[in-house]
Amino acid sequence: MIAACWLAVVFLFATQWFVYDAARGYADPFRYYLWWSCYTWGILTPAVVKLAYHNPISAASWKRALPLHLGASCVLIAGEISIEALFGKLRLHHNLSVEEALRHYFTRHTQVSVLSYWMLVGTVQLYQMRDEARKRELRSAKLEAQLTTAQLEVLRGQIHPHFLFNTLQAATMLIQEDPDGAEDILLRLSELLRVSVDEGHIQEISLKRELEILDLYMGIQARRFGDRLQFEVSIEQSVLDCIVPALILQPLVENAIGHGIGRHKGSDTVSILGFQEGEFLRLEICNLNSSLEDKPARLPGHGVGLTNTRARLEQLYGNQQKFGLRNLEPTGVCATLSIPLRSAPVFVEEPSR
Repeated sequence: MIAACWLAVVFLFATQWFVYDAARGYADPFRYYLWWSCYTWGILTPAVVKLAYHNPISAASWKRALPLHLGASCVLIAGEISIEALFGKLRLHHNLSVEEALRHYFTRHTQVSVLSYWMLVGTVQLYQMRDEARKRELRSAKLEAQLTTAQLEVLRGQIHPHFLFNTLQAATMLIQEDPDGAEDILLRLSELLRVSVDEGHIQEISLKRELEILDLYMGIQARRFGDRLQFEVSIEQSVLDCIVPALILQPLVENAIGHGIGRHKGSDTVSILGFQEGEFLRLEICNLNSSLEDKPARLPGHGVGLTNTRARLEQLYGNQQKFGLRNLEPTGVCATLSIPLRSAPVFVEEPSR
C-alpha cells in the first residue's frame, strides 16, 4: 500500500509539472518529469513513512503527534519545493531571481505537496491499524490455543488417576487367587505408565497406536474377568493411520465393562469397531450386557471417563465431532463417536550414505 501510494504521488507530481510546462510551450519529455519526481519523493517518502510509523496519530497521542506532523510537513515540503525551485531556475527560468523562483514554485506546488504528505501519513496509519488488528487476532488465537491445551491437560490428568485406581484395584483382587495374573496386570500397567510418561504431551496419535495401547488395558481386564469377558476388535485397514485423540478408547471400553459385566451376572462381549463414514472416522464401543435404563442415577456419561471424553472431543474438534450413546437390541449399549478423517503424517527416513 505504501509503494502504491508513493507511485501515485510520484505520478501526480510528474503530471502536474509536465502539464504546467506544456501549457507554456517548453515541456521536456514526460520521462524527465517522472525521473525528477521519483528522485525528489524517493528522498522524502522514507522520512515521512518513518516519522508516521513511529509517531502515529491516535486518541492517546494526537496532542503530541499532530503538531509534530504539522511541523514536519512544513519543513519537508519547504525543502522539497526549494530544491525543485532551484533546479527549475537553473534549467528554465534564468531571468527569475531566487526569491521569484521560490514564490513561483511555492504558489503552484504547495497544495499538492501538502496533500501528498498527508496521503502518505494516512496510508501508514491504515497499515498500522491493519497490522495491529492482525496481531490482536494472532494473540487471541495463541491464547485460545494455550487455554485449550491447558484444559485438555486437566482433563487427561483427571482420567489418568481414575484409570490407575481401577487397574490397581483389579490387580489387588487377583494377588491371592491368581498371582501370575496379578503379575501380568502389573507388567501391563507399568507399560501403560511408561507410555503415559513418554507420550503424555501428545494430544493426537494414530488409531493403530491407540489400539496398541488399548490392548494393554484389555489384557488387564481379560485377566480380571477370565472367560466371562471377550473382546472383538474390527477396524478397517484403511483407517489405521488416521489421527485420534490419545487415550480416547480406554475410558469408553472401561465404561462398557463397568456398566456391563461389572454390574451384571453372566458373560459379556465388548466390541470395538472403526470405519470410514464419508469424511469422518466413526468408532463404536459396544457391550451386550447393559442398558441405558439401568439405574438412571448412574447412567454412562455421568462418570469421570465419559464426561471428560466428551469434553476432550469438544475442545479438539468443536462442532465437527459427534458423541453419543444408544441402546442395542435386545440388550446392550453402544458408545459412538465421529471425528474428522485425517491421516497421520508419514516421515520417510533418508538412506544413510
